[in-house]
Amino acid sequence: MAIGRIGTYAIFQSTLKDMGNTQNQLINLQMQLSSGLKAQDYAGISSQAEQFLDIEKKITQSDTYLKNNKLVDARLQITSSALDRIIEAATTLKNIISTRRSGVQGTLNAFAEQLTDQWQTISAQLNISSEGRYLFSGTATDVKPVDTTALPELTSLGVPDDGYYQGSKENIVIRAHEEISFEYNVRADNSAFQKIFAGISMGKYGDTNNDDDALARAYDLVEGGLKDVITLQATVNSNKVAIDDINTQHQSLKLYWQGLKEEIVNTDLVSVSTQVAINQGILQASFQAFARINSLRLSDFL
Repeated sequence: MAIGRIGTYAIFQSTLKDMGNTQNQLINLQMQLSSGLKAQDYAGISSQAEQFLDIEKKITQSDTYLKNNKLVDARLQITSSALDRIIEAATTLKNIISTRRSGVQGTLNAFAEQLTDQWQTISAQLNISSEGRYLFSGTATDVKPVDTTALPELTSLGVPDDGYYQGSKENIVIRAHEEISFEYNVRADNSAFQKIFAGISMGKYGDTNNDDDALARAYDLVEGGLKDVITLQATVNSNKVAIDDINTQHQSLKLYWQGLKEEIVNTDLVSVSTQVAINQGILQASFQAFARINSLRLSDFL
């Protein structure tokens, strides 16, 4: 029968190695508890690093969409409020023209001034800006859309045109979602405003020439423009609802991605605390074993 060499060296080295491994594990677990993270770098989550980076990208995209959509939402709110005031002004215009046509004493002299007041009110709303951007100028956001140097003049009497307009003919497109994009702005050269401005021009002409047919045409133009502005406002409000709904989806997705991200990197406190207790017990037992081995003598084996 083969006889093995009796000694404590091999046992001593094995015990030291086990103690070192346990200490390293314990240190790592304690770092997880203190930081709340499973690892301090990508190497610590190497098997899930690609998934982690992909999730971070999705969260960043959601943040970008949310930020841009909130800006658009604010612009749509301002646009809707401006259209409210334009609707009020157009309604007042109709009443002014109707009163002028009735020939009520004292209304004739005030008509031209009232016409100008409402034109200035409507022009001011169409020239409204937010964060340095004119909202009714299409893509030319740095250009004031309506020429306010004088009341609009028509190229052909009674025919609406956009001679007053100074902005772009292109609309702004928002990509509200990875798969959703649409035009959301309203331009000041929209046919609704062309009709109202044509009505103002015809009102001026009818007043100057005391032409009731021209005043009647002015009334019809303003009335048609008013109806179209109400439709425009409904579209703006619909776009605002759509943006709000899309933002709700982005927020839900962002919370979902953040949850997945936390599962990858955050420490499971209960599990790690349990493992720390186990490792501390193992380490204590190892120290006791080490002390026992260190005290052994050759005579203990004989």
